[in-house]
Amino acid sequence: MSQTKHVPFIYNLFPPLVGDVGKWSGHVQRASEMGFNWVFLNPIHLTGASGSLYAIREYFRFSPVFFPMDNFDAQKAALKRFVLESRELGVEVMVDLVVNHTAYDNPLTRDHRNWYKLNGDGSIKNPGAADDSAPGGFVTWGDLNEIDNEHSSDRNNLYEYWWKVVNMFLDCGVRGFRCDAAYQVPNDLWRMLIGRARDRVPEATFFAESLGCSMEQTHGLADAGHDFVFNSGKWWDYRQGWFLDQLGQMAGKTRSICFPESHDTQRLAEEWGGDVDHVKQHYLFSALISSGVMIPIGFEYGFHKKPHVVHTNPYDYEGASYDLTDFIRGVNKIKRSYRVFHEDNRVERVESGNHDILALKKTTLDGQEKALILFNLCAHDQSADVNSVLSRAGGSATLVVDGKNPNQVRLGRFGSAVLSL
Repeated sequence: MSQTKHVPFIYNLFPPLVGDVGKWSGHVQRASEMGFNWVFLNPIHLTGASGSLYAIREYFRFSPVFFPMDNFDAQKAALKRFVLESRELGVEVMVDLVVNHTAYDNPLTRDHRNWYKLNGDGSIKNPGAADDSAPGGFVTWGDLNEIDNEHSSDRNNLYEYWWKVVNMFLDCGVRGFRCDAAYQVPNDLWRMLIGRARDRVPEATFFAESLGCSMEQTHGLADAGHDFVFNSGKWWDYRQGWFLDQLGQMAGKTRSICFPESHDTQRLAEEWGGDVDHVKQHYLFSALISSGVMIPIGFEYGFHKKPHVVHTNPYDYEGASYDLTDFIRGVNKIKRSYRVFHEDNRVERVESGNHDILALKKTTLDGQEKALILFNLCAHDQSADVNSVLSRAGGSATLVVDGKNPNQVRLGRFGSAVLSL
């Protein structure tokens, strides 16, 4: 499990796009062949009236869209089979753990009202988030009710309920938890859940969904026991300094996952007009810049439709615009082969002598392994004088590219080069 736990290659199998659990393993087979060792499932629970995956009505029933069995025991048995089939392919299963809110029509709102946050008039509070496109700069999710994990008068029983949810998944063989809105949940709850899970299954791994939180909150999630957080590399323009600053603040303190796109973002094939070279460059960057990498199903085939937590269904599964499976397999092999790409560590921008060629030097935390990654930020070929870049990096180390020692590296449009120092 150590390789799986410490170098996560995550394939997000968005359940509505595939449908019945019986059809999932074929996609896991493809993910395994590309070098992924985790499959991440968005919520599979029975949903509320809105139909949103993240509006959970029943935590101890699975959606009949994915698990069309007559009872929960049969549903759990089907999940166990899927987990075992995935493990035989070298892939562990991770599920979404949603403990910050429930559907507004979840029976808990009736039976355990004191588990929820209340408005001044006594009604249960709807969660929301800042959104520049919404009136007043804030959007409220009316199909959700917000849990009061911090101040509930019945906190012990509330926490025990969440433990039963985690334990149920552990019973099914699940070994990973992507913790939704993790920074909005008290770290005391995470410490309890993570501690108990590890007492029972030492290899249980927790991934904190941390986008939008402060660096202090990120470090707090790591201190609470989360193995990994998610970083903001997807939104970096390769020129400003903020992302490298973030990496520097995380180095040695937590490990992060980078992704070129996710189920919450626009598809890159759509955003970049099907420019496969641009997409490939961003995958290589995402895979090599931090500890782990994640893609959603369809990224490898250039899907254009953004997954939707309510409306997506198997009819939205697209034909391939292109096929990146071989390319992704190759990049994942590079990531596996060099320890410098296994961790969040020191990443420095090195002057390349060309505004449109980004040179990044990456060094392991112990200083024993170094690499140089070059990115052509333009849609035309360029050459990089790697010896000059190396001298600016302060190194007299040997530069190795495919066993050669060239003075020049030719970078195609939006091309990249990986060099071991």
